[in-house]
Amino acid sequence: MREHLIWPALAVLALASPAPAAEPPHVKDSSFVEPNGERVLQESIVVEAPAACAWKAFTDEATIRAWNAPLVHIDLRNGGTIEESYDAKAVLGGPQTIRHRIITYLPGRLLVLRNISAPPGLPGADLYPTIIQIITLDPLSDSQTLVTLSGAGYGTGDRYDKLYGFFRQDNAEYLASLKTLCEPAPAVGAAAPPG
Repeated sequence: MREHLIWPALAVLALASPAPAAEPPHVKDSSFVEPNGERVLQESIVVEAPAACAWKAFTDEATIRAWNAPLVHIDLRNGGTIEESYDAKAVLGGPQTIRHRIITYLPGRLLVLRNISAPPGLPGADLYPTIIQIITLDPLSDSQTLVTLSGAGYGTGDRYDKLYGFFRQDNAEYLASLKTLCEPAPAVGAAAPPG
């Protein structure tokens, strides 16, 4: 079962950590360690669609409800919030939602978040507010977008390792799902590519 926090960056928690899985195809991991020893978790994917589709997947309530989370409220402004839950019975402001403060954004290009609260069960949940989440959408052409999810500020130690591991898998799955959402399905009856 795929549940994510972002996310998304933005998203919701599995109560038990699944076993590590292979990274979904097409997801590139360019994570690195800063000179001060903090880690940056950075994963990206190329989506064969305009940046507008990915932007809606992160910021449009109707798109998020249809695709990802039945409960969502977005106050899209600097200092605003994104609140989501994958639990259809959850209520806004309740313990089963994840809330992020919008630090800043550039429409269609950039969304920077800091967690305010998360549902119970996230490994290292008390450290999550120390992570800055950066979502960047880089148009490569009119019909191709590089989508990158970055999490900056992962320290050292077992609790940070668990939080990092959770999001490394979850963000990769989220990006693969976003690619499926935004890319047009092949036409019915279309010829298979030569193989």
